[in-house]
Amino acid sequence: MNNTKKQSVSKEILQVHSLEKDSMQINILPLDHINPYDFKREHRHSYYEIILVERGGCNQLIDFINYPGYDFSCYIICPQQVHLMNRNSSQGILVQFTEDRVNNAELNTALRRLLYFENAAVVFENKKDLYEELNLLLTIMSKYLVENGANANQICSYLMQSIISIIVGQTSLKDLSDKVSIKNLLRDFYLLIETHYTDNVGVQYYTEKLGCSEKKLSDVTKKHTGLSPLQVIHNRILLEAKRLMLFEELTHKEISYQLGFDSPASFSNFIKSKTGLSPIELVRRLAEIHK
Repeated sequence: MNNTKKQSVSKEILQVHSLEKDSMQINILPLDHINPYDFKREHRHSYYEIILVERGGCNQLIDFINYPGYDFSCYIICPQQVHLMNRNSSQGILVQFTEDRVNNAELNTALRRLLYFENAAVVFENKKDLYEELNLLLTIMSKYLVENGANANQICSYLMQSIISIIVGQTSLKDLSDKVSIKNLLRDFYLLIETHYTDNVGVQYYTEKLGCSEKKLSDVTKKHTGLSPLQVIHNRILLEAKRLMLFEELTHKEISYQLGFDSPASFSNFIKSKTGLSPIELVRRLAEIHK
């Protein structure tokens, strides 16, 4: 296999969209609003997006996983996830916000953990009572978002934290009873992964940076993700490999070095060990998903 050949699938460079004003902005929009960008193409956001579906029928791809949208359901997209949504005739609400706007370290840590759980985009499905609860909070928030002053801003911050608390409470991330030191360890591990996953470093590097034993880190990740630290690291590398192979005009050789592998062969072996497919076969499989 020649890893230096370009892929045969059609590619478009992914656009990353940010909020128009600043990082403290919150947008509450109808699901069928007109986007300022082409939402019919795969894209990324630099912000979180909560999707509340009142009437189902939509369908969306989030990092290569297909999510049908059901009545009275809630989904969440994290920053930098590859997203494509077919709205069809669905009705509902979009909420766009950055981590800065949550302004709560514990909740932000819980949100970051969403990137490390399969199917974490599903908050709840077919739950009318929860949909109406969130809808009520958003209705109240909408009123204060258009007002000026510290009091209105504070109210919006509290409401945003309440909404995120409800979302966290509905996911597999709802165990927030750990000591602060454990929460900080998990948060710092995820932050380090985002900085160093392309550096081809092992678990020992992270434990040295974190100042903890490999056993302690393993106990924490297995409790909260069901995975070992190495599996968490490898899953992050694999996700980025998928994004790069499908959406960037790079050869497999270029991708292998960008992700810290010492050769295209070692990159190919990594992909094969994690997916059972060669890089070329994986690209074809991913392209089928996005047809």
